[in-house]
Amino acid sequence: MNKQTYYLIADIIQRYRTWIIVKDTELLVEMRILQDGVLKTLFYKGLSLQSYRDHYSFRKKRTWKINEYDLNQGLAALCRKDPSAKGRVEKGTLTQRDVEYIIEKASFGIVKLELSDYEY
Repeated sequence: MNKQTYYLIADIIQRYRTWIIVKDTELLVEMRILQDGVLKTLFYKGLSLQSYRDHYSFRKKRTWKINEYDLNQGLAALCRKDPSAKGRVEKGTLTQRDVEYIIEKASFGIVKLELSDYEY
């Protein structure tokens, strides 16, 4: 994922938020993978999202850390689902629905942004 797309996703979340804000875009998220029988540590850049009000079962100040690898997987899933999304990614014109889908896939279905033009 290129920087422009990464920051565009963060900007769209921040601009059209209804219950989640972007807390940090420069966060390093630690992941561990098993490779050749050895546990290796990897650091990925990630988005830190925080709820600023109670929403469903999530309390205020709940924080999610979504790494860039998972965001990339969500972006790939979006492009498979909607072939025209690839053009929007290249032009930097992602929609609110695109970002909602990417975050939902990247968070394994846990975070549903519910972005809107109007803040509640």
